[in-house]
Amino acid sequence: MNLRQLVDIVFIKCSKSLKMEGNKIYKNGLVSDVKSKRINNIYNIYGKVKNGNKSNDYYTHIRINMPKGILEKTKCSCDDFIENSVYKEEFLCPHIIATIYKFYDLAIKSLKDKANKKEEKSETMVGNIILNEITKYKNLKEKLNISIKLDHINNNSLDCYEAQFKIGKNNMYSINSLEDFIYGRIQESKVFINNELVYNPKIHYFSQEDEKVIKFIEEYVLINKEIFKGDINLPFQIVNGGKIMILLGTLERFLEIIQHKTIKFKYEYIDYNTKIIHKDLPISFTLKDKEENFILTTKKQFPIPLTSKGEVYFYDNNIYIPSKIQRQLYKPFYKHLKKQKKILFSKDAKTFQELIVILNKISKAITFDEGVKNFVSTLIIPKFYFYKELEQICCQAKLYYGQEYFELIKDAENKNLSNLIKINLPPSIEEELYINNIKCEDFREKDLGDKVIIRDLEKEERIVKELGKFRFIKGKNRFLFIGDENDLYNFLSKGLKRLRNIGEVILSDSLKSLNLYGLTSIEFHITEISEEWLNLSYNIGNVSKREFKNIFKAFKHNKNFYKTKDNNFIDLEDNEVKSFLSLLEDLSFNGDVSGDSFRIHKNRAYYIESRGSSFIKEKDLLQNISSRITNINDGYYEVPKKLNATLREYQIAGYRWMKILSNMKFGGILADEMGLGKTIQTISFLLSEKGNKSLIVTPTSLIYNWQDEFQKFAEILKIGVIHGSKEERMKVLDGREKYDVLLTTYGTLKNDIQLYKDITFDYCIIDEGQNIKNPLAQSTDSVKRINSKVRFALTGTPIENNLMELWSIFDFIMPGYLYSEERFQEKFIDEVEANIDELKTLIRPFILRREKKDVLKDLPHKIEKKFLVEMTTNQEKIYKAYMKSIKEKLKNNKEDKITIFSYLTRLRQLCLDPSLIIDEYKGGSSKLRIAMELVQEGVDEGKKILLFSQFISVLKNISKLLEKEGIEYFYLDGSTNASERIKLVNEFNKNSHVKVFLISLKAGGTGLNLTSANLVIHFDPWWNPAIEDQATDRAHRIGQKNLVQVIKLVCKGTIEEKIIMLQEDKKELINNVMNSDLKNAHLINTLSKEEILDLLT
Repeated sequence: MNLRQLVDIVFIKCSKSLKMEGNKIYKNGLVSDVKSKRINNIYNIYGKVKNGNKSNDYYTHIRINMPKGILEKTKCSCDDFIENSVYKEEFLCPHIIATIYKFYDLAIKSLKDKANKKEEKSETMVGNIILNEITKYKNLKEKLNISIKLDHINNNSLDCYEAQFKIGKNNMYSINSLEDFIYGRIQESKVFINNELVYNPKIHYFSQEDEKVIKFIEEYVLINKEIFKGDINLPFQIVNGGKIMILLGTLERFLEIIQHKTIKFKYEYIDYNTKIIHKDLPISFTLKDKEENFILTTKKQFPIPLTSKGEVYFYDNNIYIPSKIQRQLYKPFYKHLKKQKKILFSKDAKTFQELIVILNKISKAITFDEGVKNFVSTLIIPKFYFYKELEQICCQAKLYYGQEYFELIKDAENKNLSNLIKINLPPSIEEELYINNIKCEDFREKDLGDKVIIRDLEKEERIVKELGKFRFIKGKNRFLFIGDENDLYNFLSKGLKRLRNIGEVILSDSLKSLNLYGLTSIEFHITEISEEWLNLSYNIGNVSKREFKNIFKAFKHNKNFYKTKDNNFIDLEDNEVKSFLSLLEDLSFNGDVSGDSFRIHKNRAYYIESRGSSFIKEKDLLQNISSRITNINDGYYEVPKKLNATLREYQIAGYRWMKILSNMKFGGILADEMGLGKTIQTISFLLSEKGNKSLIVTPTSLIYNWQDEFQKFAEILKIGVIHGSKEERMKVLDGREKYDVLLTTYGTLKNDIQLYKDITFDYCIIDEGQNIKNPLAQSTDSVKRINSKVRFALTGTPIENNLMELWSIFDFIMPGYLYSEERFQEKFIDEVEANIDELKTLIRPFILRREKKDVLKDLPHKIEKKFLVEMTTNQEKIYKAYMKSIKEKLKNNKEDKITIFSYLTRLRQLCLDPSLIIDEYKGGSSKLRIAMELVQEGVDEGKKILLFSQFISVLKNISKLLEKEGIEYFYLDGSTNASERIKLVNEFNKNSHVKVFLISLKAGGTGLNLTSANLVIHFDPWWNPAIEDQATDRAHRIGQKNLVQVIKLVCKGTIEEKIIMLQEDKKELINNVMNSDLKNAHLINTLSKEEILDLLT
């Protein structure tokens, strides 16, 4: 080892002043111990350095890598090292330098000692010879042991103890005459013990402990001889043959002499092998909390005092000689607990303090129940003082008990600590202390201290750990914050709250300026600026509006906080802050909140008010607007007297709802179930608005139905129909001022849209609003380009396949209300589970939907049945063969969605009638047979029947079968013009001879009132159940007097069963949407390619 090089590796890193300070410590002899260990030429040097006149020592450790020539590690337990090593690795303090000086000195001396070792070897040999001679002499003597038996003597005249003694080596023999034994020892003469042992003082010797026992015996023998003269007439003999009488006043002294021995002890006629223990009794207490009192108990087994003054106790088979203070304090407790089993104390801080003072001196085993622990915890109040020193955040933690306190770091080592609670006696010197009649005397200040300090060490440990969680570590006399900005936010947002739950938190002015913006920092004000608009102003703390873009960025990335440019924090975990930012984002549509304020439409009032956020101040304004939307039964709007119809209660409510929304310049969706009279409610509304200009857009098949309904119920309204040739359309449009209401179709409007660009209507209403469910369709675009002050949509199925259809309709009635298409997709389709409640809140005031079962109690029931039909043998063979062929084609998975749909269509046609796609097919169709049986049976029973199919070719085949059977029927498909539709409907309802109406599902599923029918047959299932329901409701609607039976024919074991399963899923989900339960709305979707393929498995 190159000793000089090793030392230089350390000294090169320290200053001259540090070397001088370390050398001074070394020369003053304060380095008490140095050890070193070398492994692979890496030296670990350990030192122990005294702390001046103080009791505690410092421990040092230095690790030096000699091959690399570097100082790898330093460590010292001094405060200076602990505080500064956080910021600088391999920090050097004076104690480390002193350790190196000492190590160098010892290493030099070690080298010199090796040189002198040979000379010392010969001298060592002489010493060994002398030692061997002494050992030989010692081995000539024989060591004897002494054993003791102590008996308790208790009779009417005497209470004392009697000691007997035995001596021997392997076997023990009784000393029959203690006088002979003692005088033999004095005269160094032999003493006969028994035939096996003759005691010879020249040969036999005893251990030092046993010699003390023999000295005690000798004292008794001499007293008996010199003082009592061996008088046998005395009432008792202190030495009697081989026995000594130990009086109560002498027992303690005797036991102290034999305290290291195990003796035979006889008490109450029972023999024990007993140890003499010169320690406090290991008694325990339990203190419980019960209502207004503390209850003190102890174990059922009590110590037995062996003297009247209680200096010595027999307990747990051992004899204890407790300290004077335990004896004095325990005696009154022993007396009361022995008698009463428990002691009650009043439950207050002063009594508790005095009681624990005494108990803690009696026993270290005091058990407290949870009630007492909680009581103690309330007495101790922590206070946390946070301040800044330069850029360092510091904390001083103090624990107060009344006016007394101690600092958690600075004073912790200077207090006399115990396990749970450590408490010194109060300064009662001459006064007697009374606690519930327990009298404790003679407490002295010099023994017991002069101050009461209660310590809950578990609580202290919890506080240190709690501060550690928020990156505060122990430094010199204080806690130091060592975290980054994430930790600082965590401390400000959570740490201060946690510490306030523990105690009092005091912040310096420098820290009070460090803000954590939360609920109390939010400013949010709404004012009314016009009939349609509100103004919203906002802020949070003193944050510049220019920072809001970054705030939103942090918010969207789910950050916990945002640090402002002036080093404050915005708490993005605060629910109200999140609600504030979320609301701002939603209300600003595009997220542009750079201005001091922005305006929002009043249709947002209900949504804002329903959020219930505490930062919203102008709740009265919002509630006023919201109540007007939701309170549709207040009777404020009377139904027009010139309406040629009597409205039902729910229809009056629908009329008023349209009036309220229109007066507030809001739009809405009247989504009543099919057959509840959406048309009559709309006509009532437009009649009440006579003088205003309205446009109604309908499917082509319904335009003349609307014209007839106006003529029937509101003949005073002037109706213009924009349909037919361009010349006819232009004539009506040019003369529009003379009409109250214009009627047109989706197709016509698409062709004429340029003619409407300079026209503004008061109202635009679309019928069968699901026609604009596709935002990209031209008909949708045409309708949305109409200029209108207020817009309504009528549809029994605002959602058929997916939620985007709902957005498209809302984008017509109130553009932007449900955000942009992209934002809606992101918020309510991609993340439907998280935001579905918000969607329900948004749409609730602007969709009115009632179901027949709820409002038409007098409407006859609708009974739905599903008939499973087994295919004919030939039909089944063809179906399975085609299915196999399809699966082979799909193995490469290269077919597009349209091609796969064409395969599915073929399979469906095979279920209906293979002759639809196979020429000259003669194998029959089970469905056709069952359908004809049902029709024949219905006709025979006098029922009127609607039979729906999506395939015109099927309807044609059925019509041939009807003609063959001589059954009259009407027929309607997409080729039937609007006027012919009305004529057929009226004729079917009036003509009792025609019992069957064959209707194409797509062409006749809407706009027809066929209440004369009471049997509906769906020949083939369609993907969308809403379309089938619309068709069924041609019969099951207002005006129906009879029970309606609905039969769905389904081919067993085919794709039709898969379609029915898909229908059930969609039907349940669509109903949930319209019943405001959208939890599973994310499943509503148009069929993907994968879903279509699943239908084939």
